[in-house]
Amino acid sequence: MDHKRIYKQIHNLIPGGSHTYSKGDDQFPPNAPKIISRAKDAYCWDIEDNKYIDWAMGNRVFILGHANNDVDNSVIEAIKKSTNYSRPGILEYELAEYLLDIWPNVDMVKFAKNGSDVTTAAIKLSRAYTGRKYILVCEDHPFFSIHDWFIGSTDINSGTIEDARKYTIKFKYNDPVGLQNIIDQHEGQIAALIMEPVKNHSPFYSEKPEDYSLSSVNRNSSKDHFLRDVRDITTKNGIILIFDEMISGMRFDHRGAHTLYEVYPDLVTFGKAISNGYSCSVLGGKRELMELGGLNHKKERVFLLSQTHGSETVGLAATLATFNAYQKYDVRNHVWMTGSKLKENIKQLINKHNLSKFITIIGFDSNPQIVCIKDNGEFWPALHTLFHKYLIDEKVLMTWISITLAHGSELFEPTMKAIETALVKVKSDILNLDIDLIYKDVAIKPVFRKWN
Repeated sequence: MDHKRIYKQIHNLIPGGSHTYSKGDDQFPPNAPKIISRAKDAYCWDIEDNKYIDWAMGNRVFILGHANNDVDNSVIEAIKKSTNYSRPGILEYELAEYLLDIWPNVDMVKFAKNGSDVTTAAIKLSRAYTGRKYILVCEDHPFFSIHDWFIGSTDINSGTIEDARKYTIKFKYNDPVGLQNIIDQHEGQIAALIMEPVKNHSPFYSEKPEDYSLSSVNRNSSKDHFLRDVRDITTKNGIILIFDEMISGMRFDHRGAHTLYEVYPDLVTFGKAISNGYSCSVLGGKRELMELGGLNHKKERVFLLSQTHGSETVGLAATLATFNAYQKYDVRNHVWMTGSKLKENIKQLINKHNLSKFITIIGFDSNPQIVCIKDNGEFWPALHTLFHKYLIDEKVLMTWISITLAHGSELFEPTMKAIETALVKVKSDILNLDIDLIYKDVAIKPVFRKWN
């Protein structure tokens, strides 16, 4: 296999050399594995057969680990019965019934293949139901859809239409006053509010470090709670509340992070890890909204989701098997406990080498994130690139952290050894080198930027 030829040619064959921008060359250090050939459990191998401990896990699409036997065997059995039919398949019924049984406050579901499919469908439903045009989007959450209503509101809006994007308005997380002010300025015109229920910040206003553990997430307080304020504000103003659980779903809980806080939206979207690497996404919601895309009403019809592969048995079988395995192996608690241990160990190493001014680990125990920062607290792209270069030298891929069932205790020692090696080298470089100058051409860049 001519590795160099493949590395060169892939950019001639595929725009950006990848089908997901977050997997592009501009998102990784130069020494990152260029092309992956295979993966199993918590490991992956590139086409040169280098083996890595994989904490990134395909952009968070796994919750059980690569090539999980429970899921793969279920998919194989489904394939043997064919992958698509001329009428609804039994798996559509079985998965829908299963999800409605475990997801509180969801009356109907619709299946698709990608996150963008179902978030855009949720927006369409909201506009049809309310007769309004404007959409509120949380600006602290980076991505909701490839479609014009959202991507047109970002810096990378080339090719989008002004009429599609001008109705999208941004608001800040944990700022109910600012949110209410925006709504007052557009009284009676806002169809929906879409947000991740949680990302890296607790919705409790009196935020403390312990608010990031599982035991503190569902403390019941009618006050001091942004999600409850959002629910109250949207209800009062006739706005459809949409929670995007693409990342938080499964990582926080298989019912969605919002169930831990006991705050329920009108529509909810799931994807990514629900099918452990296979392609499936779900839109769920209240019957009066969802039925607009159905046949049992006398109102104007909504062309909701009608996709050739929306009912493909592979994704449905994988999703059902993933949920069953999630509960069978108590994956939720494994993820939270592993994340807690990971955060504590990394914090100890950062403090040991006096680097807390430049490197920190943030977020919930179930979804932690290592961040490299400058003196003023801003994200430091060059240091981030350098730190992960050193980790990759040690054969640890951790550009983001996606904990799965496959991440067992045996991975901690080699991972922490690699992190400590990287920290020692980074500390020396901070003291002795102009990191920004050296890495100005290869430092990672924002995905959402106007120019290359």
